[in-house]
Amino acid sequence: MIVAACCVPQTPLLLPGLTGGPVAEVEELRTAALAAAQTVVGQTLVGGGVNEIVVVGGAPRTGSYPADAPTPAGRLAPAPGRRPAPGSLPVPLAVGRSLLAGHPVLLTLQGVDEHASPRSCGELGHEIAARPGRIGLVVVGDGSARREEKAPGYVDPRALEADAAIGDALASADLPALAALNPGLCDDLLIRGRAAWQVLAAATESTSQTHGTSWTAHTLYGGAPFGVAYWSVTWLPHPTPQA
Repeated sequence: MIVAACCVPQTPLLLPGLTGGPVAEVEELRTAALAAAQTVVGQTLVGGGVNEIVVVGGAPRTGSYPADAPTPAGRLAPAPGRRPAPGSLPVPLAVGRSLLAGHPVLLTLQGVDEHASPRSCGELGHEIAARPGRIGLVVVGDGSARREEKAPGYVDPRALEADAAIGDALASADLPALAALNPGLCDDLLIRGRAAWQVLAAATESTSQTHGTSWTAHTLYGGAPFGVAYWSVTWLPHPTPQA
C-alpha cells in the first residue's frame, strides 16, 4: 500500500553541483524538495516489514532502471552529436534519486514513458500500489515550460491556466483531475510531469479503495522562477470518515 507520496520538480538544477555555487532560487527549490522527500522516507520507515521508496519519473520507456545507474552527462544542453551515456538515468529519476541520497531505504527507480496513455499510467499506478509492504512514492515532474517569452519553449497563452489547474490538483490531492489531464495538451505546453502524476493518481486511488483512506496534501513550494512551473507537495493518507 502507498503510505506517503510527494511531488517534486524534475529540473536538472536540483542535481548536486550543477549550478557551480549557491543560487538562491535553486536553493529554495532544493530545500522544499528535500523536505518533501524526507517526509515520504519518514512515513515509509515506520513499522517493520518491507519498506520501499519508488521514484516515478518520465523516461524514454516505461520500466525500472538500476538504482546505481550513472547520472546523465550534458544534462542541460548536450553538445551537438553527444548521446547520453549508455545506461544513464533519465533526468527525472536522477533528480529523485539525488533527493534520497543517504537514506537507508529499498529504492526502485520507475520510469514511465512521457507519452504513455492515461490508461497505461493508471495500470502502472495500480501495480505499484499492489506491491507488498509499505510503499512511499517520490513523483518527479514539471509543469509548463511555455509560460512566458523567456521560457524554454517560448510562450503559449494556455500555459498559465493549465499550470493553475495542475497546481490546484496537486495541492488538494484531486485524483480525478490528475487522471483527466489531456496528453495532447500537456505535450503542446511542454508539461513534463503528466504521465508521472497520472501514475500517482492511480496508485493513491488504489490504496484509497483497498484501505479506506483519503489524502491530505501540503504544499511546500509552488512557483516558476525560471519560466517553468515547479511544485513540491506531500500527500499523506488518513482514514476516510464513515457515513
